[in-house]
Amino acid sequence: MSDVTDRMPSTEPMTEPSASAPEPLEGIRGRRIARWSAVVVLGAVGVVAMVLSIGYGLGTGTRPGPGLWPFIAAVIMVGCTAVVAITDTLEDYEPWGTDAVRTIVAIASLAVFAVLFTLLGFTIPAVLLMLLWLRLFGRMRWVAAALLAAAGAIALFLLFDVVLGVPLPRDLLMTPLTSWM
Repeated sequence: MSDVTDRMPSTEPMTEPSASAPEPLEGIRGRRIARWSAVVVLGAVGVVAMVLSIGYGLGTGTRPGPGLWPFIAAVIMVGCTAVVAITDTLEDYEPWGTDAVRTIVAIASLAVFAVLFTLLGFTIPAVLLMLLWLRLFGRMRWVAAALLAAAGAIALFLLFDVVLGVPLPRDLLMTPLTSWM
């Protein structure tokens, strides 16, 4: 008899599961920092690009100067940044953590590469950048990362300088080795 009563529909009215109040966003402070950091950095880059492009000369409507397209791109960048600042929600951002620090290290390493590239040429900064990225992002062992970074930098130098003929700054390592080519 208990089998029959177990299979009979309940006489209680069916109700929707109670919707609990939405949980507060985890790491809301970190998300705010990420959002406003993005807005400030992108806005500053856009403004600096506008100023630098004006320095190149905007030209006229019939004879555009070399700074016109960079200026237009910078204005669009600042406009998009303003839209992000006004309309974006905190759900679009992850709180600051180790991934954010790694991203900052990646951007800073590119800036250091650009400076070292003009001072030392291509090979040494490329080896250092590849070594850092292979260790930090690829999580490779030191020996494998060093071998791959060295081989990659030499291969890229030979490709661009020797094969494609792209003029690179005088390189401390490769210029003496490739001067016979």
